[in-house]
Amino acid sequence: MAILGVDLGYGDTKLVTEDNKKAKFPSRWMPAESRNWGIGGNIPIISINDGETFVFGEDATGTNLREPQGDGRLTDPNAMQLLAGALWKSGIGKASQKTDVILASGTQLTSFDKEIVAANELLEGKDLKIKSADGKEQKFHISKLVIRPQGVGAAIYLLNQGLLKKQYGNGVVIDIGFKTTDVLTLNLKNLEPIVEQSFSIQAGIGDVVSGISKAIGKETGFIVPADVARDSIGKKVTFKQSKIGGPEVSEPLLAELAQKIIDEMRENLREDLDRITELIPVGGGSVLIGDKLEDIAPGHMIKVPPEDMQFANVLGYNIAASENH
Repeated sequence: MAILGVDLGYGDTKLVTEDNKKAKFPSRWMPAESRNWGIGGNIPIISINDGETFVFGEDATGTNLREPQGDGRLTDPNAMQLLAGALWKSGIGKASQKTDVILASGTQLTSFDKEIVAANELLEGKDLKIKSADGKEQKFHISKLVIRPQGVGAAIYLLNQGLLKKQYGNGVVIDIGFKTTDVLTLNLKNLEPIVEQSFSIQAGIGDVVSGISKAIGKETGFIVPADVARDSIGKKVTFKQSKIGGPEVSEPLLAELAQKIIDEMRENLREDLDRITELIPVGGGSVLIGDKLEDIAPGHMIKVPPEDMQFANVLGYNIAASENH
């Protein structure tokens, strides 16, 4: 029996194995011809149960990309290929026999009850044969799902690491994702979520990607695909033989996103802002703008180790699965 934690984010798919092997890849895939020429290293071209072949993550570029868009991460029609990609990259599968897998994952708090039922119906007890174009196979049996709300996964990780402790006041986990920013408020006395102070903000790093595309389009007159715009957040990249993007384009957009999150948290939490004693940014977006959120509760920000920042939720899902095993 193997435990695999998977976080199917709108921006990145993250995975963590039982022995703490971490990996991530962009949450996108596209159909591919079932042939690998082996030039410059082998690109994983895989299929599920002998279905159509596809490439995923960074290898999926250009037109015809498929990306999960709905709130149901595990049950989105375009999510199975990402889950298969995570299982493949984990290296826990065997060709000779099925690997029993406890799949640990999460979904938004607002759609949790609906999603957990749908995900169990779709995935629990499912057999998956994942085969690559060069003939390698990995076989899996998803024996059990352990699902927690996003933010709760990060809180479980923080508690396990001793970064959150029982005390007076509230702890607020701010999970800055690609499409949404999920805010989970915990009563630190009993470490239980305060549901009425937990919510999703319809803003994330995807807004920065969209803003970069528009800014470059206004300057150059050509449309920049989302994958190119995303890659240009931290550095200039070449597209249409032009150097585009980079910090001078992205920094004002990142500051605008941070301010939007601050404003919406103030609007939603109002007088309960005064009760915050721990402020914890997590998720991929926190790597870029986490430090900008300290204005919400000056002097009360908990710094998550950089190597765990984007993996906080999925690390928590793994811990929850281990405790339920």
